[in-house]
Amino acid sequence: MTSSRNFPCYLVDAFTDVAFAGNQAAVCLIPTELADEKYQKIAAEFNLSETAYPVPLNGDFKTASRFTLRWFTPKVEVPFCGHATLATSHVLFYEIDNENSAITFSTKNGDLVIQRSLGDKVEMDFPQYEVTSVEMGGLWDPKGAEIFPRFDAPPFLRDLIRELVPDAINVEDVAYAAKAKKLIVVIDKKTTKFELAQLNGDIKGLLRIHPEGDFVRGIIICLAPEDAYVQGFMDSEQRTYDYACRYFAPWVGIDEDAATGSAQCAMAPYFSKTLGKELLYSFQNYPGRGAQFSIIMSDDGRLKMIGKAMTIVRGSIFLDEDVKFF
Repeated sequence: MTSSRNFPCYLVDAFTDVAFAGNQAAVCLIPTELADEKYQKIAAEFNLSETAYPVPLNGDFKTASRFTLRWFTPKVEVPFCGHATLATSHVLFYEIDNENSAITFSTKNGDLVIQRSLGDKVEMDFPQYEVTSVEMGGLWDPKGAEIFPRFDAPPFLRDLIRELVPDAINVEDVAYAAKAKKLIVVIDKKTTKFELAQLNGDIKGLLRIHPEGDFVRGIIICLAPEDAYVQGFMDSEQRTYDYACRYFAPWVGIDEDAATGSAQCAMAPYFSKTLGKELLYSFQNYPGRGAQFSIIMSDDGRLKMIGKAMTIVRGSIFLDEDVKFF
């Protein structure tokens, strides 16, 4: 079948209430599924951390309550992406004006239920990733060992950590979310917002140490600040953050991500247990941008993540060649 049509697409900043912050995602409203190769080429053309492709299952983009949803980085498809899910939901609810108060995305990671929320926000039902405490032969004291299951880590994890965290900054704990292949590195609780933003590791070194990316696909550097006001971890309304982070994932083509919902699905269970909180407010400290996450923990292995997004560009993508549809 030959297609020669324009399809709507949007560039959206997710997990922010101001433009040019949060994390960027492209959302392409192509009503029929394309071949994987085409999806990958479009994502490479946008060259953002993620490009999202929702396809309606029981109506069109305005009427459907169920969609499939897939996410592609410039290099690979990923099984789950929080910020691109928020961006897609924002487009459907607040650009297309989908008539439903809740929609469900069918994904390779299971069903995700998304609801409209007050103030043009979106409430997302996401998984909690199980966390295990990492033992590294006494190199640091695993503070989560009494809370989480414990395992002896591969020796190369220490080298990965030291590519991102200099010796001058103390590592307080290390944990691992196996399902998401995310390494959680908890650094000194006295680290300031400025110091966290100044971390400047060797991304090529990460790939050199662990080229396959079969055990670690993303590294989270994070902390729960001891005194959030003094350390600078507060929003524009002086509300303090429970924890802050940065996220590095060169194994999926993203040297550093600006706002990562899937990383929160690993960190929130960790900090909920270690801080004893069910309501969490977090900050992703990407230099020059920054993103906020409001999270509600649940006992059913899920969590609610509430966020806002801003549309930056409205346009269309032109497909003018033989395209494989399914």
